[in-house]
Formats: sequence, C-alpha cells, structure tokens
Amino acid sequence: MTKFTFTEKKDTRSGFGAGLLELGRKNKDVVALCADLTGSLKMDAFQKEFPDRFFQTGISEANMVGMAAGMTVGGKIPFTGTFA
Repeated sequence: MTKFTFTEKKDTRSGFGAGLLELGRKNKDVVALCADLTGSLKMDAFQKEFPDRFFQTGISEANMVGMAAGMTVGGKIPFTGTFA
C-alpha cells in the first residue's frame, strides 16, 4: 500500500491543475474541457502545454459534459472543470 507524507497544504484547484498536467504528460489521450474558468481551476498550464487537447466550452456546462462523453466514446480520457 502506498503511504503518502504531506509536506505542505495546497488548495484543491492547484492540486487539480498539477495532477491534470502530470496525467497529460503521461498519456496523450488525456484531454481537458473547461467552462470558462481556466485560471480559476488552474488548468492554464495544461492549456499552454497541450493546446490541441484543451477545449474551452464557455459557460455551457451541460454541453461540456456531452462533449466529454463523446470524447470518451472516441477513446479519449476527458477531465472537465467548472464550479457548482
């Protein structure tokens, strides 16, 4: 079993952004979709490094989720980001 040691506190958004970037580097099928909150969700590093795998949907969360579902059928691994 993996044991984790916490050395510093980070906000969830930063962890999400860093994790997304790491996954994107490891797997070319990882894509990101965002509902006009790129900076707030810390997805900007992913967008910069993988512009061809980043999709800005604007404020249309339902459409974004539908797009992600379609991408999954096509073999991609989508991650979506928005606020509730």
